[in-house]
This record gives sequence, structure tokens and C-alpha cells, in this order.
Amino acid sequence: MLLSFSVENFRSFRAEQTFNLLASRRLGECVSPHCCEVPGTGEHAIRIASLYGANGAGKSNLVKAIALVDRLVRTGTAPGKQIPYKPFLLDDECSRKPTSFELQFVEEGEVFCYGFCYDADRVHEEWLSVYEGSRERDVFTRVTDQAGSVEVALGSSATLESAAHQKIKALAQVGARPNQLFLTEVVNLDDAEAQGSRLHHAIRWFASTLATIGPDAPFVRLVEAIATDEKFADFAGDFLRDASTGIAELKVETQEVPGSKVPLARGDVLERLIEDLEEKEAGILGGPEGEELYVDGSQKEVIRLRRIAAFHRSSQGSLVRFPLREESDGSQRLLNLLPALYRLTAEGGVFVIDELERSMHPMLARKFVEFFLKAVRGTNSQLIFTTHESTLLDLELMRRDGIWFAEKDGDGATHLYSLADFKVRKDLRIEKGYLEGRFGAIPFLGGIDRLIEEQAPAEPNS
Repeated sequence: MLLSFSVENFRSFRAEQTFNLLASRRLGECVSPHCCEVPGTGEHAIRIASLYGANGAGKSNLVKAIALVDRLVRTGTAPGKQIPYKPFLLDDECSRKPTSFELQFVEEGEVFCYGFCYDADRVHEEWLSVYEGSRERDVFTRVTDQAGSVEVALGSSATLESAAHQKIKALAQVGARPNQLFLTEVVNLDDAEAQGSRLHHAIRWFASTLATIGPDAPFVRLVEAIATDEKFADFAGDFLRDASTGIAELKVETQEVPGSKVPLARGDVLERLIEDLEEKEAGILGGPEGEELYVDGSQKEVIRLRRIAAFHRSSQGSLVRFPLREESDGSQRLLNLLPALYRLTAEGGVFVIDELERSMHPMLARKFVEFFLKAVRGTNSQLIFTTHESTLLDLELMRRDGIWFAEKDGDGATHLYSLADFKVRKDLRIEKGYLEGRFGAIPFLGGIDRLIEEQAPAEPNS
């Protein structure tokens, strides 16, 4: 579970803003499926949260911030390269200040706090701690001085007592490159025993629990999921059929292709596939419109192209094949979100989705949320999404502390706040109040109204 995420000096965020997913005690009892207990704290976390705001208010920037933290932890920064640094541009002083991220999350029954601050050239500070009862104890801290020297201190809570932990202790003595997170160096060590349980659990949360999905991004390895997981293929087919998309069945079609005819052909396609293969059974490169390039570990010289095909049922009852690219944008968007929904209900995870309702009918977006809430009991699942869909502003569907807003101030900086900050009657129609501007976070359209009046032809004199 993600408990909070704080961001400062990143894109439209100037001063620190915190997206808090701890349930407010002022709202009374926390019940499933909207909440679950945070181990050892007496607190509850919200399973589902939405973020509203006008276009350009900073909603997507929050998702981009979370995605950047995830990417920097898991893949890091190449030697000699700059760290992606996008400070707030509407204040000259911000370009001379570091960007800061901090998040709290739960993994293996423990609450972790991880954060770092950096600029384009170096990670200035980095920290990982764990809560033991009411006390926060360091797992490690890292500081980079102005000369680029990195110092890492391992805390006693890192639980590194055995001989197997000498690797991580040696790694801490060496430190990290100025432009690299120490946690990424631990990831690259790729030795769970040497990492120690707490470092390994923190890494696993990023690698296996957290996932972000952009408004146009296909879910990673969708073709692979349909081709190899029969339960998911059945789930996806059933959901698409019940959602009235017209799709009755999904299939993956495979054909061998010469390297010269590979879609998105590049001279290093085979090399990239084999590099992705490593010690896995297959190397895979995603492509557009439900396509995927595939190399089997037993036949590394053969490139295969796999495509998703959708089958509709004709009036005579037979199945008719349609390429996925001919399906509606809404059907394709839903298909790309279904692996997230399936994983959330089957295994658990934290999914952050930008523009949940993109190209989807409002009723379908609501059904997606309702299905999640009905299916997540007994899992550690969490769904966070940005949206403009006002029909989801329903207190029978969402908790007040799970409805968030993003709004820019007069200086163009994004501020985050939740519906729990307002006193509202239990019988108030939240959607109506939002559209009337009661909670802010809506576009101001007075200028457009004025422009319409100016462009309107003058009425003829009677």
C-alpha cells in the first residue's frame, strides 16, 4: 500500500505538496473495501483515490513524479548522464534548488519511508527508514557533498548481521555514483540474501507492487499476458463482452518474420531482444496496436511477431476476426487497463492510472471502479487515478478523503487538497457541487465566454 507521496520543485509543483492516503479519523469508521489496516499503527489506508482538476492543473504531473521515482529506483541513471531534472520554471530560484520526493509505503507488514532530493548532476540526499512501533529508524542514509563524494551510513534496522551481508556492507563503503541512487545500486546487486530483508522488501515494493499507466501507454506485455495466462485471457474476454464492446473473444496470432521486415525495423532489433532475454525464457519488445516482437530462448535466431486479434460474433453466430487497431479507442483503452484490474483483484498491487476514463463511456469507467471495489477484499490492492469524470464523485462509491483536487495558484504552482478539507452535508450531491465550483479545481471559462460574445455577429437593427 502507498500511504503518502510528497513532491517539491517538480514541474508544476513548487512548494512541497503531499498526496495523503491515510484515512481521516474525522470521517468515522473505516470499512472494507474502501480501507485496510496499516500494520502496527492503528491507522487505515484508503484503497481507492481519485484526483480531479482543470486541464493543466498538475494532475498528470503527480503521476509523472511517481513514475519517475519508480524508474530511477529500478533502472537508475547511466554513468556520465544527467538525472531527469524538471524544476518549477515560473520561479527563477527553483532552478537552483533540488527536487525532492518522499513516499511512505507498506511491504511485508512494515511501514517504510523512502525519499531523495537531487538536481541534474547529483543526488544530494537519500534515505530509507522503517517504523518500529512508534519510532522511525534508519535503514540507510546517503549524502553527496559538493565535491561529488558519496557517504552511505547503514542503520541498525537494516538487519545485516550474517556473513551473507558483507556484500551490502562493502557496497555501502564504496557508495554510489553522484548521479545514482544508492537504492538502485542495491537493486543492481541482485542478491536478495546479501541485501537483507528490509532493503529487499523495499526494492520488491518498487519492482512488483507499484505500477503507473499513462493515458496513452499500453500495459506492459499485454500480448504475453493473453498468450500465456489462460485465466487472464478468459477474464479479459468476459469483461470486454460484458462491457458491450462487441468483442466476443481475444486471440494471439504468431508468425515468423525476417529481421528486415520487422515492424519498427531497427538494425539492433535482434540484439535488443536477446539482451532482454538474458536468463529468461523469452525476449520481448512491445510494439503498437497490440503487437509484440518475441524471441524464444531455445531459438534465438528466430524473430516472431505476435498480434492480438479481436473476434466478434456475426448475426449467424460465427466468429469474425478484427485487427485490434480497428477496435474503438475506448475498447483498446479498456483492454490496456484490464491487466491492472486483473492483477489488483488476483494478486494485489498499487496501480496509479492517469486519465482512467480516457476514451471510455462514463458508465464503463464507473463499472471499472465498482468491479475493483467488489473484487479486492482480502488483497492488498490500491487504485489511484486522475480523472475528469464527474459521475465518479459519488459518496456511495468513494470516501471523502479519497477524493482529491489539484488547482494552480496565481503563480502557476499546483496545490493538492482533499474533499475531507471541506464541511459538506452527507446528502450533498458532490458532483453538482464540484461542477458549480464549490471545491475549486475547475477551469475558469469566463475568457472564452467573452471571446464568444466578441466574435458573435451583430444583430441586425429591427
